[in-house]
Amino acid sequence: MSEDDLTATGPIVIVGAGPGIGASVARRFGRAGHAVGLVARNGDRLEQMAAGLRADVGVDVTTAVADATQPDQVRAAVRAVSERIGEPRVLCFSPIPDIDLIRPVLRTTPEELMASLQLTVGGAAAAVESVLPGMQAQGAGSLLFTTGSAALAPHPDRAASAVTTTAATVYVALLREALSDTPIRVGHTVIVGPIGRGESGAHDPDEIAADLWAHHRGDARDFPSVLRLEG
Repeated sequence: MSEDDLTATGPIVIVGAGPGIGASVARRFGRAGHAVGLVARNGDRLEQMAAGLRADVGVDVTTAVADATQPDQVRAAVRAVSERIGEPRVLCFSPIPDIDLIRPVLRTTPEELMASLQLTVGGAAAAVESVLPGMQAQGAGSLLFTTGSAALAPHPDRAASAVTTTAATVYVALLREALSDTPIRVGHTVIVGPIGRGESGAHDPDEIAADLWAHHRGDARDFPSVLRLEG
């Protein structure tokens, strides 16, 4: 099987899977023949998402519960998903940040910064660690990430998001550099503005999924790609 075949059809695991970006990514990849593994904290919501995907797309979907801030839980969840649908060929890491941690820098505690970093950077690293050896063994794979846009223009009123989004952006860029001579692709979509399905003045999650698909297929023109609202 060629590298392109492996990348095109292998399972995808979505860590931080929610009803917005996660569901849209699952549908986009599921329609292309990828089995789907969903990982998030809320088991009931995961099962509802999985049932909807099976009905809408007819895709093979499995779920595993994990808190993305806990590396051991992420590792266990990816193992569980892999046992059911096979070694992931695609990782999408797209958890929703805790907006309660976003406040002015002079009122942001060390604990709040660490909690935000634990999700955005620590969770990403745990997910990558869990899938990368399998991708390297098979000689194909894609590591896909979404972040907000705070790193583009850091603001003192939004300290945690500025610090952690900047850290995540650097982490993903370093991954891409380290893997540049391998068949494994690294994609990063930066989302400027709110997300809302069918809402005016917001990014539709399907738009974000399409951009991640372009990174996966090697069609994205920019790294990272920056999605801005029109008007």
